[in-house]
Amino acid sequence: MPLFSRQRQLPGWVALAPGRGLARLACVEAAAGQKPRLSWVAEQDWADPAAGLRALKSVRELHQRRVVAVLERSQYQVVTMDAPDVPRPDWKDATRWLLQERVDFPVDTAALDVLEIPADAAQRRKPGLIAVAAPRAHLQPMVTQAQQAGTPLTAIDVAETALRNISGLLEEPGRGQALLHVGESHSSLVVTAGGELLLSRQMDANLAGLTHADADLRQQAFERTSLELQRTLDGFERSFTQVSLARVLVAPGQALEDFMAYVRELLYVPVQTLELNQALDLSAAPELAADPLIQAAYLVAIGATLRGEPA
Repeated sequence: MPLFSRQRQLPGWVALAPGRGLARLACVEAAAGQKPRLSWVAEQDWADPAAGLRALKSVRELHQRRVVAVLERSQYQVVTMDAPDVPRPDWKDATRWLLQERVDFPVDTAALDVLEIPADAAQRRKPGLIAVAAPRAHLQPMVTQAQQAGTPLTAIDVAETALRNISGLLEEPGRGQALLHVGESHSSLVVTAGGELLLSRQMDANLAGLTHADADLRQQAFERTSLELQRTLDGFERSFTQVSLARVLVAPGQALEDFMAYVRELLYVPVQTLELNQALDLSAAPELAADPLIQAAYLVAIGATLRGEPA
């Protein structure tokens, strides 16, 4: 969801991912022919976003960088549907009309973007699309606060496309791949092929539940989450018969070894730990490189930085 762009002095992108009164930031620089390089990560108190932005402007020089903000889970909705029977340039307008009965906020003033699902991936005559819609009431305060703090946003993103960017760097050529990101409040699953997002799903499973000290409660979380994961991937296989799924990557894998062992018995594809250092140069952030829990906490922010240069 691009907003606007302006000339910046410092290279790379900074992503700002707020949640639960805390914002996590990541700065990534990319050079042609090289792995993207993670320059730094940081946390910022977000109880007062305006104050947080002013602090970041001072400490992290946000006013001299391209900044992308990631919406929180409650601030937008994602809907998958068939593409409308209109020319591609008119999809957004047609989709806005089609979403009227499928989202719980007025779509006439909502910010909207559409991602195409390739027709051959779904073995259909026409492509599908993934619509991302966010009420202006959720976006405007963030945009206004950033402008007033002197740190205007270059773009706005969502977790699904941020995780797509991570998965796309690690795909096997010609194969599909699933990435399950287990977070503090919920989990996100994306399936990609050729760097494109084919499917996304938000799940209630969280890190605390899947690592609970009580064995019975942990087992219940295993069963609920694995069933939802299995059903989602089975549905993907039926809908995308042309795509061969190579594996499921899990973050933070090393912290979820028991869960991964449980899931391996149920799924038809390998379940592996996400190795972020295979996709990015993490040498400038050794604390993140050494701890999968820290990696997972910053994964969405890192993924949001992996975008092309603005026009």
